[in-house]
Amino acid sequence: MRQLPNLLGLFRILATPILAWMVLLASPTAYLGAAILLLLMALSDIADGRLARHLKVVSPLGVFIDTISDKIFVAGVLIPMIETGLIPAWIALTIIIREFVVSGLRSFAAAEGIVIAARRFGKQKLVITVVALIWRLLAAHAESRGFLGVIFGGSLVPLLNLWPIVMALALIWTVGSGIEYLWQAWPLLRRGWSPKTS
Repeated sequence: MRQLPNLLGLFRILATPILAWMVLLASPTAYLGAAILLLLMALSDIADGRLARHLKVVSPLGVFIDTISDKIFVAGVLIPMIETGLIPAWIALTIIIREFVVSGLRSFAAAEGIVIAARRFGKQKLVITVVALIWRLLAAHAESRGFLGVIFGGSLVPLLNLWPIVMALALIWTVGSGIEYLWQAWPLLRRGWSPKTS
């Protein structure tokens, strides 16, 4: 039980190639499977931190795995979605660049002995992004004549076709949370702009 949080993090990393492969298969079954796997990965991301705190097994390795795993599986689904034409490249680029910028800011702050904690806006960003990606995968499933496109006489199709609205919300949270991190780090960045004299 004490290793469960770390194992959940490793599960997300090791399952990412399977997730990407499913999207690249571009079949109704594969799109649905990718949506389900992505949901499981996101739920494990929410659960492992809570489990670690509950079991009092928070460790530097666990924090590292938790920090990188969500970025890995989000990038792992975004890139094949570009390849299969499910989303335009600029959407994926915006989300991935934000992750690089925030990771860089937090590393820079840590090197200066300052911790930039995750804010609520940033935590909400991951949830909304995953919801948008799952929504898009389910819409792709329906578009490729999956059962969600025909069940209930096709009445789910208009709802699934709203995925661009959810994706737009994900982008708003992505950019907004990135700006929030920059705002937090701005005094540190301004102080570090001038080279220190030795």
